[in-house]
Amino acid sequence: MSCVVECPVNCQLSDWAAWSECSESCGLLGKMWRKRTVIQPSQGDGRPCPSQMEQWKPCPVKPCYRWQYSRWSECKVDDAQCGEGVRFRNISCFVFDGSKEDHGSTVDEERCEKVEPSVDGGRDIILEEICAVPCPGDCYLTDWTEWSPCQLSCVNGEVLDFGAVQVRSRAVIAQEQDNQQQCPEQMWESRPCADGECYEYKWMTSPWRGSSRSIWCQRSDGLNVTGGCPLTSQPVSDRSCDPPCNKPQSYCTELGVCGCEVGFTEVMTSDGMLDQCTLIPVLEMPTVGDKKADVKTSRAINPTQPSTNQPGHGGRTWFLQPFGQDGKLKTWVYGVAAGAFVLLIFIVSMIYLACKKPKKPQRRQNNRLKPLTLAYDGDADM
Repeated sequence: MSCVVECPVNCQLSDWAAWSECSESCGLLGKMWRKRTVIQPSQGDGRPCPSQMEQWKPCPVKPCYRWQYSRWSECKVDDAQCGEGVRFRNISCFVFDGSKEDHGSTVDEERCEKVEPSVDGGRDIILEEICAVPCPGDCYLTDWTEWSPCQLSCVNGEVLDFGAVQVRSRAVIAQEQDNQQQCPEQMWESRPCADGECYEYKWMTSPWRGSSRSIWCQRSDGLNVTGGCPLTSQPVSDRSCDPPCNKPQSYCTELGVCGCEVGFTEVMTSDGMLDQCTLIPVLEMPTVGDKKADVKTSRAINPTQPSTNQPGHGGRTWFLQPFGQDGKLKTWVYGVAAGAFVLLIFIVSMIYLACKKPKKPQRRQNNRLKPLTLAYDGDADM
């Protein structure tokens, strides 16, 4: 019976092709690619083909140049202090690295000689325009703000079918207080955009400082914004207690009742009002590594802070606070009281049983028969 044994054939690859043109005309983001192909695939136990069939490398560094507008000058009105005037601006040559984040810096205009004279994609270069200086009593609109980032319409992280938009606005400046009713409301406009992002909004709060704290709305990308957070879930920024918390080491809690600072416990009056704040006793329990075997009881201003033990004397700090923030006793206090009551009853019962005199047992009568004594009178018949 004949058979065929397949001979091992190694994979054969072509040479690398020439590097392609740079994907960008300038800047630091361009890449160059090259490829190779498989001439002979492997067979049997031959050397397999590698997985890398393409390579890339960054393009040689080449700066980017563009024309860019400068800021508008102030509005100038000829022979008057207000009314219609003219403002001007220039164009300058800027160099940048090709990314959107780089705004560039000005260089000599000779660098932009080979660059097409256009600004922001438009070939119509406008260096002069009519403007207006508001007169007393007139309403004046500021310039349009920059377009906002492209944003999708989302609810709870889910994208709605409204598309993505950008917005911008311009504010109204009233020159006189009495003329504000005649001024239009703040103007804004929107436009559709692509590649929008979906953000979530959350209320953020700062720690309480006395009876107030700061509140702001934060977007999921970490940017603090105005608007976006639901007003129904806005936390309170001010808190007040009636009567006010004027006891030493006391403050007004979020529940609207007076409480004590950390390290102090509340002592309440019979009507549930704060009477005073007292220091909490702190019990230091020595651990295995302690050289001293005694137990010390001390007081601390802030028991939650780490204990300042000497080196080689490590221990744990215990503190008990029987009252909660609402001024009521905590549940464990009732448990401890009930346990102490049961223990007291047990001790009294044991003392009673130990001191009670036992009854004396009654003596039993001696029912044993007395021995019978016989007298012998010398009779022979016996």
